[in-house]
Amino acid sequence: MRFPHLLLLLLSVASLGAAQLEIAKIAEIAEIAEIANMAEGFENAVFRIEDAKSRVSIASVKLSVGDLAAVDGQLVGDYSIRVPLMESKNDHGRIVLPLHVSIAELGEKGGTLTGQSISHKKDTTPNKIVCQVIPQKDQTILLAITTDRRTIEFTSRYEVLTSRRAANFTP
Repeated sequence: MRFPHLLLLLLSVASLGAAQLEIAKIAEIAEIAEIANMAEGFENAVFRIEDAKSRVSIASVKLSVGDLAAVDGQLVGDYSIRVPLMESKNDHGRIVLPLHVSIAELGEKGGTLTGQSISHKKDTTPNKIVCQVIPQKDQTILLAITTDRRTIEFTSRYEVLTSRRAANFTP
């Protein structure tokens, strides 16, 4: 678990004494804690998806997904949908996908995640979202969002950002 490593880190820092604690030693201890957490699946990583477009009849539909992070066993992040010809159909909300592997493993080996897109609009029901990750050289991701009226399919690319590149992410 993550907490025993943090406790060990705090005890190590306390036992060193304030006079002996150097900046280099703090960095070394933090790096050891980060490696230990990653070994247990508590990686500091986010899943980034490029903006995508689709069509519904004559209307263009644009999907933007914010960085997705692992939170309590789920891949979570924000989305927005823009429909320039019908702005009343614009939407934004939260994507929640159950995550059964680490983000790094999902990015490397691929897989299919099925979850929900939850709109911030009043009086809406969550929509089903299926996310298929295809880890070839192009790192393709297929997203299918099923609403009450239709399924809209998007094809995009993804990238997994790990370690310090993802450290500033807040889900």
